[in-house]
Amino acid sequence: MRDNSVLKVLYNGIFATVILILTIVSPTSAQERLTPMAEQSFLTSGFYGGGLTFINGDAYVRIQLQPEIPLGKIGIGFDFVLLYNPYAENTEDQFLAEDGETWDSASTWLRLIRYISYGDPYDPFYCRLGEFDYLTIGHGSIMSGYSNHDRRGLHLNLRKSDNRSGVETMVNDLGHPTIFGGRGFFRPFQRPKSNTLLTRFELGATYLTDIDPDTEKEGEEPLDAVGFDVGFPIIERSSFRLDLYDDFVMLNPPPNPKNFALEPIAAKEKSESHSENSVTELGWGNAVGIGFAATKVIFKFEYRIFSDGYIPAVFDYTYETGVPEFWGYETSSAARRGFFTQLIWQPMPQLHFLGAYETYDNNTSKIYLGIKESGLVPRLTFRAFYTKRNIGEDGETNFFTDLFDLDKKSALTLEIRYAILPPVQTIFIKEYRFRRVQTDEGISQFEPIHKTSIMVGVNTDF
Repeated sequence: MRDNSVLKVLYNGIFATVILILTIVSPTSAQERLTPMAEQSFLTSGFYGGGLTFINGDAYVRIQLQPEIPLGKIGIGFDFVLLYNPYAENTEDQFLAEDGETWDSASTWLRLIRYISYGDPYDPFYCRLGEFDYLTIGHGSIMSGYSNHDRRGLHLNLRKSDNRSGVETMVNDLGHPTIFGGRGFFRPFQRPKSNTLLTRFELGATYLTDIDPDTEKEGEEPLDAVGFDVGFPIIERSSFRLDLYDDFVMLNPPPNPKNFALEPIAAKEKSESHSENSVTELGWGNAVGIGFAATKVIFKFEYRIFSDGYIPAVFDYTYETGVPEFWGYETSSAARRGFFTQLIWQPMPQLHFLGAYETYDNNTSKIYLGIKESGLVPRLTFRAFYTKRNIGEDGETNFFTDLFDLDKKSALTLEIRYAILPPVQTIFIKEYRFRRVQTDEGISQFEPIHKTSIMVGVNTDF
C-alpha cells in the first residue's frame, strides 16, 4: 500500500512537470537574480571602533575592526570582534569572541574572516567563503533565505560561459560542516546565436542534506532533500524578464516528535517502524511559480501543494535554531496547499525593501521583512531585518500578536548609524538571534541571544 502511494506521488510530480513544460513554463532560475540583491543587503563593513555590548544582561567592552582588501575580482573582508569582561575570574573568560563564546573552536576563529570572494554571481566562476545572511539555492523550494548565523561557510558557482550548464553549491560551516549540497542546471536545446523559448528551456536538479538534524541525539538519520525543476523565460529583455517554473521536491522527514510522548517501549517500536519504512514515507511538494524582474523591482509568486510531513523551503533563516521542534506535522494524510510571494523593491538608490510571505491551510505562516536606508536622511544609515516562522500556529494566539513577539521562532537585526563628523559615526545595534553553545554533556546546540551594542568609530565606507 505504501509503495503504491509513493509511486502515485512520483507519477503526479512527473505528470505535473510534463504538463508545465508543454504549456509554457518557467525561468532559468528566477532566484538567481534575487540572491545577489538579498544576500549582501543587511551586512555591515568598513568599521573601526569600540564601545559596549550587552549580551543577555551581561556587559562587555567591545572592540571591532572590519578591514576590507579589494584586489580586482578578489575581495577579502575581516571582522575582528573582541569582548572584554573585566569581572571574569580567569583569563580564558576575560577575552571572548563576538557572541560571548571562548576562543576554543575552529568555527570561532574562522569568524575573523568575514568573507573571501572571487567574481560576481553571474560569472563563469564565483566563490564566496564567509557568512550567509540570506542564501537561496535555485528557486528556493529547498533552501530559501538560509543563514549560517555568523559561521563561515562556502558558496560556489560554476557555469559555462554561454550559460548552457552550471552548478551552484554550498557548505554551511567549514569548521564543522553539517549542511551541504547544491543545484545543477542544463539547457539541452541552447544553440549559439539563437534566443527562443525552446533554447532557453532549462532542466535543474537539487540535492541538499543535513547530516546532523538533531544536535541533541547521536546516530540519527540525516535529513535529505532532492528536487527537480523545469522552466524557461517567457519574456527576456535587457530591462524586463518574465518567468514561469515548476519545482518538485522529495525529502525524508524525521519521526514526528509527538509520537515520542508515548511510553518508552511504544516510542522505541515507533522509531524502529520509521527506520524500516523510511524509504516509503518520503514527503513531497510541488511549487508552480511565476516571477518577473525589472530595473527596480523583483517579484515572484508560487502556488504550493505538498504531503503530510513535508516542510516547504525547509532550510530557511531559522532552520538550525528550530530543529527538531518546528516540523509542523499534520494529523491527517491529506495534501496541504498554500502560496508563497516575494518582493524586492528599490524605489531609489538610497532605499531598498525586501519582503516575503508564505501561508498554508494548516495555519502555518512565515514572513521575512527587510529595509535598508543609506543617505536618504543626511548622515543617517538604517538597516533592519526580521523573520518569523509558524506564526499563530496554535490557532489560539492572535496572528498579529504572535507576529511581533520575539521568541525562538523569530530573528531580528536592527542597526542605526549616524555620522557625527564624517567619517566618525555612532552605531546602535539590536539583535535577537541564536548562537551555538556546548552543554555540560558535550552536546552542541543553539540558544537564543539578546544582544545590544553601542559603539563609536570610523567608517571607511562613508
